[in-house]
Amino acid sequence: MSKFLLRLLALAGFGAVEQVMRHHSFSIYLIGHIPSVIGVWVTRVAIGWLAWELTGSAFWLGAIAAADSLPVLLLGPFGGVLADRFDRRKISVATQAALCVVSLILAVLTFSGLITIWLLFFLALFRGMTFGFWQPVRLSLMPNLVPREEIPIAIALNSSIFNTAQFIGPALASGLLTLGGPGLAFSFTVFAAGIMVWALLAINVPTSVDLRHERASIFTDMIEGMRYGLTHPGIAPMLLLLLLLGIGIRPLTELMPGFADIVYGLGVGGYSMMVSSVGVGAMCGAIWMLRQGNRGGITRIALMSGIFGGGAALLFALISWLPLALICLSILGFSMTSCGIATQQLIQLSVPDKMRGRVLSLFGMVFRSGPALGALLMGWVADSTGLSWPVAIGAAIGLLAYAIGNSRRLRLQSLLEEPKDL
Repeated sequence: MSKFLLRLLALAGFGAVEQVMRHHSFSIYLIGHIPSVIGVWVTRVAIGWLAWELTGSAFWLGAIAAADSLPVLLLGPFGGVLADRFDRRKISVATQAALCVVSLILAVLTFSGLITIWLLFFLALFRGMTFGFWQPVRLSLMPNLVPREEIPIAIALNSSIFNTAQFIGPALASGLLTLGGPGLAFSFTVFAAGIMVWALLAINVPTSVDLRHERASIFTDMIEGMRYGLTHPGIAPMLLLLLLLGIGIRPLTELMPGFADIVYGLGVGGYSMMVSSVGVGAMCGAIWMLRQGNRGGITRIALMSGIFGGGAALLFALISWLPLALICLSILGFSMTSCGIATQQLIQLSVPDKMRGRVLSLFGMVFRSGPALGALLMGWVADSTGLSWPVAIGAAIGLLAYAIGNSRRLRLQSLLEEPKDL
């Protein structure tokens, strides 16, 4: 059956996917990763719903969301050091087992009626801390599962799964919440995390620990990794562009409820339609990146995606016709996904394995923190000027930055895509 499915992928134009799926450890990893990432979205929805049920407070919704996300920013560099110092598979097993335990505690407390908002807050905080270690090791694990030349397609396949889970997870959470409340949703995530633990225990991950770390402090290693990433002539500009994409262009997705209500006079249904438009574009972007396979030209894809994303966000901010706005949002979703995938591919191809965890922790921090910072700044300005102008200015800045980057594309391409002995 598996050979038949691989053959279908090849016939559909996804021959590179067929090739990468022939690696046993990678295919087992994906088997665990699919329910795991769906469980991540189920948990996010269930925790938010439970917080609202317990308090009816928008403040607590924000506090729970912050507890779940901010630790990644604070612990990411430390997690990157651990990913470079120790066995990545063992760290992965430990983090996924911890997430399984958190979900089990949430399920037991919810079913028993003992859950409180403070217990929920601290469990969300612990979950966020766990992701602070899981994110850099997850990003750095990929080159240990596939050959270097197949890293781009492996990253694109992982991202396709993540974007698909953005649809499946919330829909599944809605059904579970209806059938059995948050307790049932948390029970599912115990099962999902458990499958990921099994998959990680079943795969073979070659170790590549740098013995020099035994003589260096953790702080020294953190500084070394940050210095490498922030001074590399190819990686540093791409991280800067990704930060500007996050601050200037991606915050539009965070501010869409305001556009749906104020600009278009839509309710929840209209807002869902706008979110779905971004999601459809994101899925198409991930699938398109899969079809690229290992053809090269990744730098051009990253830069042109940023340009198209900035143009789509700028046009969206300046119009008020819903059909065109939905098209802009789909282009934005496509561009953000393809740009994010391509940028991660470039960094993966350019960084030596002994530095991989620490440098990719910078990628994770920039990718996660940029939109939050941009949305905060734009929201603050929008209270005085309205939503359209802050979003338009941010999109224009991001568009200009990627246009400048594209003017130096050949140099960046030579620094990031030419084969290196890593």
